[in-house]
Amino acid sequence: MLLSGCSLTGQAIPRDMILVKETEHALFYVRRTDEDVDEMVKILSRAFEQHYHRITDMLRFEPPGKTVVFIHTDIREFQKTIGRKTEGTYDADDRRIKVHTPANLGPDVLRKAYADQLIHEFVHAVILQLNPAVGRLKWLDEGTAYYVSGQLQDELESGRRAHKSVPELDHFLDSDSYFATAGGDAYYFSGLVVKYIFEEFGEDRFRAILRDPDAMASILGLPVEEFYDAWKEYVRDLQQSKRVP
Repeated sequence: MLLSGCSLTGQAIPRDMILVKETEHALFYVRRTDEDVDEMVKILSRAFEQHYHRITDMLRFEPPGKTVVFIHTDIREFQKTIGRKTEGTYDADDRRIKVHTPANLGPDVLRKAYADQLIHEFVHAVILQLNPAVGRLKWLDEGTAYYVSGQLQDELESGRRAHKSVPELDHFLDSDSYFATAGGDAYYFSGLVVKYIFEEFGEDRFRAILRDPDAMASILGLPVEEFYDAWKEYVRDLQQSKRVP
């Protein structure tokens, strides 16, 4: 059921975005359509609420108001609106999550993929409200979203990237270029950097890096080069354990 409504953030809502569902922590809008979107929104909103406290507790930051989610069911219209080829983004300018999700999600694997996409963007929403400077370091921004959302763990369990070569340090120092050329590999290895920090150095230091990325070396007590060498060995051991003979 499509309901009229307005955002609790105080910002104007485009007339073609219709409030479909309000939950404890979010407002879900769908671009006006004749399709039945109730079940799709139910799936996304349930996933959002299931992960909300885990993510905000892990990152020690909770958005000040309800998260606004704009959903577009038409991929071409969505990408034209966003201005690039993507299926989801967090817009830091208006603090809204914007995703493409088809009205009919079909099999469970697609339901999980689109729910994961929403959770990924919510992680961006949290960390970029916590510290907008994180957005300047794509490996940290995307790596954190990939790790915290659980998408990295799915990749590791599948083993599909276990034979990939570990990228050089320069790729992370210029991570915008790395992501532009490496695609999914960049998300995977950036997620592994975040996983390594979180598991080997602890939650407190990981969160300290999110709050002050430029102080990473002093927070970890290691020069960047030494950190990279240790991480590379960690990744090689981890990948070896995931490889299928």
